[in-house]
Amino acid sequence: MMAPKPLAQLLAVDPLAPMQTAIIATLKTLNPDLSIIAHPGKVDISELVSKSVVRAPGIGLGWSKVRTGQHADGHYYLATEWVAYIVTEAHAVGGRRVEKEALALAIGGRLLEILADDMTAMWGRTGVLPPETSPPAELKPLFTIRDASQGTAYYTVTWTQIAAELGDGVFPDFTGRYDEDAGGIIYPDHTQIDALAPWIPAKQEPDDA
Repeated sequence: MMAPKPLAQLLAVDPLAPMQTAIIATLKTLNPDLSIIAHPGKVDISELVSKSVVRAPGIGLGWSKVRTGQHADGHYYLATEWVAYIVTEAHAVGGRRVEKEALALAIGGRLLEILADDMTAMWGRTGVLPPETSPPAELKPLFTIRDASQGTAYYTVTWTQIAAELGDGVFPDFTGRYDEDAGGIIYPDHTQIDALAPWIPAKQEPDDA
């Protein structure tokens, strides 16, 4: 039966906000010339058009959906659909003018490159799996008529990523020590062995004939 959790404990065990923070920190390190900020969810187009969210060239990292499921051991997982909103305008790079579409494609391609690197795309977090390949990460343009008049391009990169083994499992979580002489695992408390017993497969011996 689940026990009550005060707000402080909910914040302490929340996997999503720290993961968003870790993604942003990694993207800032790998893309020092971009403005990269957090967004609390799915961005509103009017916010982008008014330039109240992301300063170009930049990325606003939000999410569109979080799904849940359960592992066989009783833990649960969260699958988050992350959305990186790319905002670009024509910009001088290396002494020459680069158009907004070229910048958006370059930034989008860079995000896809990062997401394709499994080690980097776990954002230095434990319990986070590499981005899902079905569906794969995707770069798409996002346009409105007003966007074109303002000389701004909006693209999105979307991907799904799982935070695994959350909550409490049904299996006992004890740590034993392998004893080479005894040829087995030694636990410091015999009650731990009793708790593990239901989960340890037993070898069936045939009855004596």
